[in-house]
Amino acid sequence: MSTLPYLLIASLYLLLFYGCYWLLLRRNTFFGLNRAYLLATVGLALVLPLVELPIGTADSLPMGTLTLPTFVVGSASQSNSLTITQWIWLLYSIGVAVMLLRLGLNLLSVFKLINRGSTQHKPDYTLVRLPDDSTPSFSFGRYLVLNQTDSLTEPDALMRHEEAHIRQRHTADVLFIEIAQAALWFNPVLWLYKHALQEVHEFLADRTVLKTPQPDYPRQLVAYALNMPITALTTPFVSKSTLKQRIIMLQKPASHRRALLGYALILPVAACLVMCTQSGQDQSQNAVVPANEQAATRKAVKVEGEIFTVVENQPEFPGGMKELGAYLANHLQYPATAQKAKAEGRVFVNFIVTKTGEVTDVKLLKGIGYGADEEAIRVVQNMPNWQPATQNGKLVNVRYNLPINFTLEDKSEQASINRMPPPPPPSVPVNDASAFNGIEHFTLNGKATTKEVIAAISANDIATMDVIKETKTIAIRTK
Repeated sequence: MSTLPYLLIASLYLLLFYGCYWLLLRRNTFFGLNRAYLLATVGLALVLPLVELPIGTADSLPMGTLTLPTFVVGSASQSNSLTITQWIWLLYSIGVAVMLLRLGLNLLSVFKLINRGSTQHKPDYTLVRLPDDSTPSFSFGRYLVLNQTDSLTEPDALMRHEEAHIRQRHTADVLFIEIAQAALWFNPVLWLYKHALQEVHEFLADRTVLKTPQPDYPRQLVAYALNMPITALTTPFVSKSTLKQRIIMLQKPASHRRALLGYALILPVAACLVMCTQSGQDQSQNAVVPANEQAATRKAVKVEGEIFTVVENQPEFPGGMKELGAYLANHLQYPATAQKAKAEGRVFVNFIVTKTGEVTDVKLLKGIGYGADEEAIRVVQNMPNWQPATQNGKLVNVRYNLPINFTLEDKSEQASINRMPPPPPPSVPVNDASAFNGIEHFTLNGKATTKEVIAAISANDIATMDVIKETKTIAIRTK
């Protein structure tokens, strides 16, 4: 999956996961589960768009069908101006940079504040006493920071509350959300996630304080709420934005066990989302489609008799493989839509060369979308008649696979575009048995042959060798 669709699908996951939390879970007193849900769903939203379900219809190419060498069609940039996709990337990159800069400045301001105070190392944290009351007391990472007034009295409720934040590593949660916000800065749902997570942090710390009865604890929270606001990354003893909800939760009875069913909804919701987004990817990239009606097509030819995959004399394009490469070079065009989307990959076209030499039953086995599939089908459909194959002296029908590799190339490489470039020399000698691992089909100069014949060829005599993993085929042409 390309990056822009990934970001949009991840944003959709976040929206739906947060919707489930807001509707079903936020009023529960299962604070630990709520924290786990919020963190887990952010992680799932980032991972699930990368999941690919196994779908066998398009990915499995027919075995036993002769596969031609791969032909390449490329494209070079024709303009120095930025495309729409490039403008989107530029805007996205600026947003990420701004968010990371904001995070860095916030971290810098917190550590500057900590460095102003005097430190005292405790077994579980570092106590920092500030010289003034300009900032309410807060915790950050392993630091418990007290303003001047609180450092003189060290209120028990405040100390236990902030120690709970430190012990439960709430700062790590906030930093994780901040990094996710930088990657998906355009998605406002992550701001809601951060607020919800910080609210849950307060509930968890309040619960720790109330393990020892504190009848006047709500009153202490209200009294402390008159303090000034603090840095965005820190966890204060009291935040005005969460004060009302904290007091409500302090007096709320424990949720019934049946409320736990709400957390189980994440599984079917996630499964449905994976299937929905996966089907969209498959339709655009791996759909098996018939001959395109928009392409200039000839009349369908009725195929009479058996269709062979291995014959004594293979059908031949007029002029041979060299002319087939020239035909494809002259007629294949890289679709503008595919260029803008930077779509690359192999398109597999399947067709029959009849006993009369006509090309028919053209269909797509595997594609990359963005117009490249339709272009490959159009060009194959308009091929001239081939010289038909023969078996036992009789003309027969033969089915072919034709791989066409669409690849974007630099302008300096324009001379090699739309041609069948010579593949790199084989990495191992063909007479090495390991070279044939997983290979089931062998062709020599366009004709089917056996493993033994291929193994007997000297590496110095090989002009090109194309290993096609999808069909488990080695196609060799000699010098």
